[in-house]
Amino acid sequence: MANVNLAALRQGDSGSAVRLLGAILAGAPINAFDEALKEKVVSFQAERGLKQDGVAGENTWNALISAEAEKRGYHAPARLNIYDFKQYDARWADKLYSSKGDKSQTVRSSGCGPTAMADIIYAVDKSVTPATMADFALSHGDRTASNGTAWSFFDHVAKAYPMLSYKRATRLSDLESCLLSGGAAVVSMGKGYWTKGGHYICVHEISGGYVCANDPASSARKRQKTDEFMKERRMCFCFWPK
Repeated sequence: MANVNLAALRQGDSGSAVRLLGAILAGAPINAFDEALKEKVVSFQAERGLKQDGVAGENTWNALISAEAEKRGYHAPARLNIYDFKQYDARWADKLYSSKGDKSQTVRSSGCGPTAMADIIYAVDKSVTPATMADFALSHGDRTASNGTAWSFFDHVAKAYPMLSYKRATRLSDLESCLLSGGAAVVSMGKGYWTKGGHYICVHEISGGYVCANDPASSARKRQKTDEFMKERRMCFCFWPK
């Protein structure tokens, strides 16, 4: 779904765009951007993990459009069938995943990036596993010495699978657009719900104020409130069908 550029609206404004904003957030056209509408904008921004300034700018408009599409049941014609691999699976858990021959660096201990990526690529290549994705990262120099998988790994995967569209993103609206287009995203997460340090997860849905994801290191962690997710996310690597 393409992003749009609409004029930023704030309290005191009026006109057709304000009427549209009111129709979306208040259920009826509103002639003037009043305090009540500002409160609704702030509430929506909080729900979507956006800056809560009460101004309907580009990010807020794109999130509103995505939310409306979601409510109307819009889905792209093609949708990736996301898998749910685990890095602790005995089939590859003890596979060496190290650029320096360190036997303590295995798929189990540090293979969350290749595992999360395998969740997505398996939809278009059934030969893919966390083990093959780990080999791919090593062969492209994307395994760091002591900090897991480099972000360049996802750029290299995108080049190897040109049947998928790809974009790095930090905005919630871009992540939502990817999901609404039938895709999923590997997301680099900072300290918080998913990890004590750094971790990759595979996000496949945003619904009811929650981000839903496959966690390569856990079958218990499955979703997080959107605003908390946005505070902890570092970068989203989005893949969707062309």
